[in-house]
Amino acid sequence: MRHYPAFMDIERRPCLVIGGGAAALAKLRLLRRAGALVTIIAPDFDADIRALGEHGEVTLVARDFRSGDIAGHALVHAASGNLETDEAVSRAARAVNVPVNVVDGAKLSSFIMPAIVDRGALVIGISSGGASPILARRVRAEIEKLLPHGLAKLAHFAQHFRSAVRATYADFETRLRFWENFFDSPLAETVMAGEEQQARTGMLALVNRAQIPPVGDFTVLEIDPLEADLLTLRDVRRIARADLLLHDGAITPGVLDHARRDADRIEITDAETDIKLLTAAHLRAGKRIVHLQARGQIKHTALSAI
Repeated sequence: MRHYPAFMDIERRPCLVIGGGAAALAKLRLLRRAGALVTIIAPDFDADIRALGEHGEVTLVARDFRSGDIAGHALVHAASGNLETDEAVSRAARAVNVPVNVVDGAKLSSFIMPAIVDRGALVIGISSGGASPILARRVRAEIEKLLPHGLAKLAHFAQHFRSAVRATYADFETRLRFWENFFDSPLAETVMAGEEQQARTGMLALVNRAQIPPVGDFTVLEIDPLEADLLTLRDVRRIARADLLLHDGAITPGVLDHARRDADRIEITDAETDIKLLTAAHLRAGKRIVHLQARGQIKHTALSAI
C-alpha cells in the first residue's frame, strides 16, 4: 500500500481550486457535495463555473494564481491544465503543509483522488496509487453493479438505532452479531425498498427481543493458497465475517487481507494440532471461525454454544 487511505471532513471548511475549465468544475462539484466552502481562482471561467459563482455557490477570483492564495485553506486542487501553474500551486501548498492534488500529476500531489462509489453515508474510494486511474474507474463500475442505491437509506436507518442497540446489547461481540444479522435480514431489504415505517416497527421488535445464547460457526474452506483472485464471492464474505481465522502457512497475505482487521488469526504449523480444542472457547463465545486450507473440501457447520 503506497498511499494511506483516509476520509476528510471538510464540511464548512475553505477549500481552493485553481483553474477555470472542465477539470476544475469536476473538483469543485465534488467539494461542494462534501459541504466545503469553495474558492476558485483562474483568469477566466467556463460558463458552468460562472453560473455557480453568480448564484453564490462558490467564490470566483478572476486572476492568476499567487502563492499567498494557499493560506487558510483545508486543501487545494490544482486543475489549471497549465504545467507551470500547477507546479507553482504544488510548491506553495507543500511549503505550508496544505494537502494538494494536481490533476494528472501524481508526483506533484501530496494526496490522490480515488474513483468514488457514492451511496450517501456509505462512500467507497478505489485507488491504483496513480498507476492506472482507468483501471480504478473500471473497478468502481464493477462495484457500482453490486451495490444497490438503497444502501444510503440503510446506513441512515442503522444510525438512528445505534444508541438503542448499544444500550440493549452490552458487549461488542453481541452488538457485532446483531448488526451482521440485521444487514443480512429481510428487514434490511424493507429499509432499502423505502418502507421505513414497517422497518422501524420490525427494528424495535428486534432490539427489544430477549437475547438468545450465542451460536458459534465453524467453516473449513478449500482455496488456492496463492491466487486471491480465484476466491468466490461466497468465500470472500465468509472470510470477511470471521472473528477467528485459522490458516495454513501456505495461504498468502492476498487471501488473508479479506479478513477484518480486528479478527484474530492463528497460523496452523503442526498437522497434529487439535483444532477442536483450539477453537472450543471461541465457539462457546459465539465466534465465527473460518479455517483456510490449501486442500480438502468446503464444510460448514453451525455449533450451538456449550
